[in-house]
Amino acid sequence: MTLPPPAAAPDAAIGLQVLDPVDPALLTLDAWTLLGRLGRTTLLRVPAVDPDPAWRPRAVVVLQHGDEHTGLDALLRVLREDPPRPYDLHVLIGNVAAALAPSGFAHRMLPGQPDMNRAWRPDGTVEVPDDALSVATREALRRLRALDLAALVDLHNTTGANPFHALVARTGTAELELAALFTTTVVEWDQRRHTLMEALADRCPCVSVECGLAGPPASLAFAVDGLRRYLGVPDPGALATRTRVDLLGRMRRVELEPGVRLRFGGELDDEVDLVVVADADRRNGVPQDPGWTLGAYRPDEPRPLRVVDTDGTDVTDELLAFEDGTIRVVAPATPLMMTRTVAAARADCLTYLLARVG
Repeated sequence: MTLPPPAAAPDAAIGLQVLDPVDPALLTLDAWTLLGRLGRTTLLRVPAVDPDPAWRPRAVVVLQHGDEHTGLDALLRVLREDPPRPYDLHVLIGNVAAALAPSGFAHRMLPGQPDMNRAWRPDGTVEVPDDALSVATREALRRLRALDLAALVDLHNTTGANPFHALVARTGTAELELAALFTTTVVEWDQRRHTLMEALADRCPCVSVECGLAGPPASLAFAVDGLRRYLGVPDPGALATRTRVDLLGRMRRVELEPGVRLRFGGELDDEVDLVVVADADRRNGVPQDPGWTLGAYRPDEPRPLRVVDTDGTDVTDELLAFEDGTIRVVAPATPLMMTRTVAAARADCLTYLLARVG
């Protein structure tokens, strides 16, 4: 079977690449070679084999961020090794350009690009009108909303040590059961930040799955196991097993103030305004009592962090104390998605502080 030639370089006129159906030979490639052949954001359909109406079509989304490749690696493994499926599988491969940029799987996004998972706007507007990724995202959303999907799963990696967990924009039975195919640690995503699961929540059950750090074998094994369960049930949007889950919510975002110079670990010096303790991400997913130290700051400078509640209210003083150059968390909270990279902290946030809700 002949493989198609490499795709042309992406530009705003090209937008989304659609492979309907996909050439099966592409799915035999490793992730890096496949991305080189695709060249840009791609929506593809893996057609059903011996279609069975009891098995409804579904979707998988991978690589919305160019440095989060576990989902793509896991999906390709499952598609290669597992039996053919009696339903259509729709796959969106997201920020291919960022993944391919030197030195490979090293960039969440490219300079000038939007964060893809903050760019899903059902009204059809785009954050950066002339950007190829924005144009592709808009078209991908139009096509995904037109499909009669049983469910959609969006696979991600974290940039710090985190427990495997899933996020849902709605806490209905269908969403929680879908999440539980991967993990029983579930977060109610109560933000309004133009994520894909927000944009599709009214169309089908959606879940975003955080597969830990990119690279470790445990992350890949977790994603493979969950995908096999998700792809192996007739209708993942109609499960009724009533799985017990640990539900976290009330996501307070801990954000850097503009211009703050950040370091993880080490001593405060003239090069930085904020030093986050080196192992802060080890607290991710673990309920914390008040009083734990988050980092050090310059007491003669403005406060380097603020905390924003789900409705946008500044709740910094309810959660953080800035005293004599030390930042402490002063209320019970469970940190999650604490990053360990400066780039991720600037692009999104330092961490979330959550509460147990169910």
